[in-house]
Amino acid sequence: MDNIQILDGQAAVAEGEKTGGEGGFRAPARGDQYRARLVEAANLWHDVMYSSGLNAMRARVKLVESLSTSDFPYLLGGVFDRVLMAQYEQIPSVWAKFAGRTTVRDFRPKSLVDLLGGRAILDPVGEGAEYKARKLTEAKYELKVAKRGARIPLTWEMIVNDDLDAFRDLPQRLAQAAVDTEDYLAAALLVKSSGINADFFKAGNGNAADNKPLNVANLDAAVTAIGQRKDSEGRPIVASKLSLVVGPGLETTAAKILEAVEIQFTDDAGTVKTGNYLRGKVQTVVNPWLPVIDKSATAGTSWFLVPTPGQSREALTMGFLRGHETPDLRVKADTGNRVGGGAIAPEDGSFDDDTIQFRGRHVVGAAHVDPKATYASTPPAS
Repeated sequence: MDNIQILDGQAAVAEGEKTGGEGGFRAPARGDQYRARLVEAANLWHDVMYSSGLNAMRARVKLVESLSTSDFPYLLGGVFDRVLMAQYEQIPSVWAKFAGRTTVRDFRPKSLVDLLGGRAILDPVGEGAEYKARKLTEAKYELKVAKRGARIPLTWEMIVNDDLDAFRDLPQRLAQAAVDTEDYLAAALLVKSSGINADFFKAGNGNAADNKPLNVANLDAAVTAIGQRKDSEGRPIVASKLSLVVGPGLETTAAKILEAVEIQFTDDAGTVKTGNYLRGKVQTVVNPWLPVIDKSATAGTSWFLVPTPGQSREALTMGFLRGHETPDLRVKADTGNRVGGGAIAPEDGSFDDDTIQFRGRHVVGAAHVDPKATYASTPPAS
């Protein structure tokens, strides 16, 4: 976390607003007690995480005191939530390089409708003749999001201990879990534990899996095959950019093909050398989740071509619940009240057993869309 910047009473992560010294955050210009306390919480969190020596010891002592003596933990909880958001946004994901993104309004299945018909070449119309009618049909693809999450229990003793490792590492762990969940679901659109996902790559979709190894000639043939396909109206399939999705085992092979300045392959005319035209058409996406999901003997040899996101014929999509597109971090408040009156902060421990429980929630789903511009191959392992 580089900074907490106060905007309209809320804390938002931003860069470049640190004050001098070992760090710290800019206080609000006007006297708003809540915002001032939130900045104080952010400064203390920064000192605990990033300072060293005597400054770090002082910060930890102050944090323990704050957890036990005031409403400061509520504010610190807000800082944790924003640290989670910052780290979630900074962790690179793989799925965005080969799958699109959409949002849904609720948990009910959403139909992604492809309106078919009406786009074929226009019919000639004679003088005074009636225009021919055309039928419109639909192809539907279903997307459904689901709630996912985890609960992390800590103890009051863990919070009080000077090292604070469990508390400090919590936002990073939950942020990484959210990103990994997205990547796992996207990869599962391509493979299952038994191998290539035959629910999508099948003869009925015109993209049944091939069994050719990844090399220049076979990649060229796959790109050509996609370009020669037709849609339901006989129109050409246009995918200006394709993503070559491979597991780590084929990373080097893919790099040798797509990073070469010149490529060589053999066709009916013999051995041919040419400039690497594939570089402008195909980008490599190394997906480490493929061999995690695929337990088959060919897990290390499978490769895929799908349209790069942003084009009209996206093959895969990730769905998020509107208004809840990012992870949500909460703390359980079951501490009871002081005998003399007054609330007790969650971080001071549960009424029953002194535990502090954090919960992360993420709502996400994945779905197949248009198979027409896709290709898969699963050659035998050598």
